[in-house]
Amino acid sequence: MSGTTVRLLTPSDAIEVRRLRLEGLRLAPQAFGSAWEEEAPHPLAWWKSRLQGPAKWFGADIGNELAGLTVVSLNLRMKHAHCADIGAVYVGENFRRRGVAFALMQSAMGYLATENIRNATLTVSADNTAAQKLYAQFGFSVCGQLQRELNVNGSFIDELIMRAQIF
Repeated sequence: MSGTTVRLLTPSDAIEVRRLRLEGLRLAPQAFGSAWEEEAPHPLAWWKSRLQGPAKWFGADIGNELAGLTVVSLNLRMKHAHCADIGAVYVGENFRRRGVAFALMQSAMGYLATENIRNATLTVSADNTAAQKLYAQFGFSVCGQLQRELNVNGSFIDELIMRAQIF
């Protein structure tokens, strides 16, 4: 984790967010609900608008390069205002095994605590045991399974629903 700085991303980060997000969609399509083909054609203005909210995008920098991303979505409905979702966790291919994903999750969970969130939910591919172990370190446990949730080039992928109580 040494040398990793996690920060809230802004519209000025749109070019780097686009680059890293599209890398993730291309190299790990089974890890995302969106497809490269859906997001790649969007103009830079679309990427900038995503970084203006209401979801909060966190980025992990190593040196001067964006190494990882995650997004936190607070629930805006009154009865669910204590709940949030974490998604789009991705670490660039050149930055893996350096604690970047851990740093991103630590920042996301810290942010949720400051927002008085009690429950955080995420989904993860059922065969991605490394990610499941990471999320378990932050108190996430499996609370459901979505069978055949994603269709990636004709292959169906199950996803696990994981939830953590913040406090």
